Amino acid sequence: MKKFFKYLVGLIIFLVVSSFVTYKIMIQDVEFGGNPLVDRADLLKTAPNFKDSHFHNTLKERPSDLWVNLKDFWNSIDKFPPSPFPQVKPQYLETPRQGLHAVWFGHASVLVEIDGHRVFFDPVLSDFAFPVKSVAPQRQNPPPLSLEELPTIDAVVISHDHYDHLDMKTLKHLAKQGTMFFVGLGVGAHLEKWNIPLEQIKEMKWGDSISLKGLTINCTEARHYSGRKAMSMDTLWTSWVIQGEKHTVFHSGDSGYSEHFKLIGDQFPNIDISLIKVGDYGLDLAWQDIHMVPESSIQAHIDLGAKVMIPIHWGVFILSNHSWNEPIERALAASKEKGIELVTPKLGEEVIFGKTFKNELWWRNLK
Repeated sequence: MKKFFKYLVGLIIFLVVSSFVTYKIMIQDVEFGGNPLVDRADLLKTAPNFKDSHFHNTLKERPSDLWVNLKDFWNSIDKFPPSPFPQVKPQYLETPRQGLHAVWFGHASVLVEIDGHRVFFDPVLSDFAFPVKSVAPQRQNPPPLSLEELPTIDAVVISHDHYDHLDMKTLKHLAKQGTMFFVGLGVGAHLEKWNIPLEQIKEMKWGDSISLKGLTINCTEARHYSGRKAMSMDTLWTSWVIQGEKHTVFHSGDSGYSEHFKLIGDQFPNIDISLIKVGDYGLDLAWQDIHMVPESSIQAHIDLGAKVMIPIHWGVFILSNHSWNEPIERALAASKEKGIELVTPKLGEEVIFGKTFKNELWWRNLK
């Protein structure tokens, strides 16, 4: 018996050491990015919510409940769409149009034309949301345009450094166009690792604003976490308010619900379109602190005082245990109850602010 336990302990030690060595080798892959705590040490300290080598949310999260998470996992059904989403192939002129036009590319990726400029939020066009494809979430629906078909983009805005929001392949392609990149503090270390020129990178903390050719890029608060290699909280997670000469758009990034939405709405009282996450939440309250449920997403839109809401972050990368269509159905029901204007475009279908949009509820026809 002692011999058995000796071998068992040896096996456990071997597996732990092997796993650690494999992890250390794996994270040397360039796609894992840089080391913000080293490469951006002085910059990180300029943020009021950076302390003890990591960033903090304004509100503390509730403790995680293992049993609730296990129950959520085992009870999950219909996580994957039964068939591909319908698509519309968007058409772009050489020159960005006036007004406010928004096209959902899937997940949190939205390409916006605002008052003669193009802004791409969290552009992820790769098939996998992690460098190791054997364990990576795989895209369930292709983007409506390939990288080569994209028009010239003035600005890319990144909410945080998780793989379903920060895609090396997409950003390196856009960098060759001269696109400017606006990111939270520390995220620039990843872009620099990918040989994106420093003059094209603007790192910002909550409350910062930068002007770009008639646009104002405002970095605003979110309630989430970060880390390219682990849950290290060593880069800043953000939401964004983009102001043109006549229009304003908000992107939530990933976030739990809190009063920060009301504070943002008070500061920016004329938001025309809100792009707010509705999917990838769980039963665990700690999970909901960083990934709000659809009813909270609708309330966030109301708190912002925005006019039109486009629900994002659902149905493309499967990252949680709820059914694939639960987020959009719950968001739709809550929007009707609260009396807000929720539009539900297909992938690639254009939403034009000020023009009536007919919701087709297309996801209910998938077979």
